[in-house]
Amino acid sequence: MRYGSMSILFREQNGTDAHIGYTESLTRMKKAGFDTADLNLCQICAHKTTLHGDDWRAEAEKIADAAVSLGIALPQCHLPFKSAKVKWKTPEDYAYYIEMFYRAIDVASVIGIPRAVIHPERDRDGTRSEEEMLSANRREFDRLIEYALGRGLCIAFENMRTGYCSDAGQLVRLIDSYADPRVGACWDTGHAHTALAGASQRESLLLIGKRLFCTHIDDNFADKDLHLLPWEGTVDWQDVASSLACIGYEGALILEPSVNCRSPDGLKDENARHAREVIKRLAEIIS
Repeated sequence: MRYGSMSILFREQNGTDAHIGYTESLTRMKKAGFDTADLNLCQICAHKTTLHGDDWRAEAEKIADAAVSLGIALPQCHLPFKSAKVKWKTPEDYAYYIEMFYRAIDVASVIGIPRAVIHPERDRDGTRSEEEMLSANRREFDRLIEYALGRGLCIAFENMRTGYCSDAGQLVRLIDSYADPRVGACWDTGHAHTALAGASQRESLLLIGKRLFCTHIDDNFADKDLHLLPWEGTVDWQDVASSLACIGYEGALILEPSVNCRSPDGLKDENARHAREVIKRLAEIIS
C-alpha cells in the first residue's frame, strides 16, 4: 500500500505569511523518505502559491518535472474551498474564487494528477434540509465537476467534521446522485472522529465501500480538528485499518499533518522523517 503526505508537510514558514514553494516541499518530502504526495492547491485563491499568475502553466510544468525527477507520485490533490483564508462572500470575490477553482483543475490536469478532493458545500446557517443541501451542492459543483472529468480528473467528495456530509449516508447520497464511477469519496479520519464523537468509523467506511478513492489521515481527541499524527490522539487506528482492509481499499494513505505548521525550519525535516515512520506503520497494519 502506498503512503505519503499532503504537501502542507512543508508549507508554512514561521514569522511570515509566505508559503514554501511546491518544488522545495516535494524535495524535502523526498529527503524525509516519502515517495507519494497530495498536492494541496487550496491556497491558489489566496495568492499563496506561484500558480495564480499568467505563467501558471509553466509553473505547473515545473512541479510536474520536479515530481518525476524526485520519483514522487502525485495520486491526488486538494482543490480550493471556502475558508477563512479565501475571499468569496462578495460577487466579485466569488467570481475570482471560481476562476481559481478552474485554474486548480487545469493545474492538476497539466501535472497529470488523477484524483482531486472537494469539500462539499456547507449549510452555513444551519437551516436547510438534507435535500436542499444536496441541491445546493449540485448547483455549486456540477459545472466544475463536468470540467474536471473532461480533463481526466476524478472527483472525491470529502466527509466533513460538522454539518452536511459529516454523516457517511449524506456523503454517499451526494456521490451517488452523479451516477458516475469517476465521482467518489475521500475519507478524513480526523473529521470522522469528531463527527462520530469518537465512535467507530467502521460502519461509515463499510457504507462508502468501493466509492472510496483516497484518504486524509490525521488524529485528534474527538473535539477539535487538530491534524495530529496517528496515535497522538484517540482515533482507534486498529479499527480504521481493519475497516479499510475489509472494503479492499487500494488507494494511498495520505497524512494531513499540522506537525510542521508552527515549528522552526530547523525542526521540519526531522518532524517529517518521524511522520513518515508513523504513516508507514499504519500502512503495514493494513497490509
